[in-house]
Amino acid sequence: MSNYIAYCGLYCGGCLCNIARETSTVEEFAKKLNKPVEQLICPDCKVAKHPDCSFVVCCEAKGYETCAECEEMPCEELTRFANNGREHCAMTIENLKRIREIGLDDWLLEQKQAYTCPTCGARTGWSYKKCDQCGCDLCS
Repeated sequence: MSNYIAYCGLYCGGCLCNIARETSTVEEFAKKLNKPVEQLICPDCKVAKHPDCSFVVCCEAKGYETCAECEEMPCEELTRFANNGREHCAMTIENLKRIREIGLDDWLLEQKQAYTCPTCGARTGWSYKKCDQCGCDLCS
């Protein structure tokens, strides 16, 4: 089980919470991004096993690592989540389809590459338009 894949198909390596935890203190990262610390605290669904998250409950009950293993994917709950207006949630169903297509390990490698600055190799996040380290444009 990887700590960079959520049950719902989010790539947690692109999450500001994980980047903050792994590259500096959360407080330093929050200050750098001019965000409240509370916005950078992720409870990590695979570790905490949140009983209020339908994806955790469902996947745990079925013994799945992700919703990609479920023949009902995309279910109503996942479709609602993917359409909640948050950019990173919108990619969940496509992520899960890609996991089905190439397998979880290869998908994780693709995601790691996608969320790494091609110029300096720094980690980048879901909504990054420019690299925090070298300032290069990530949208081209």
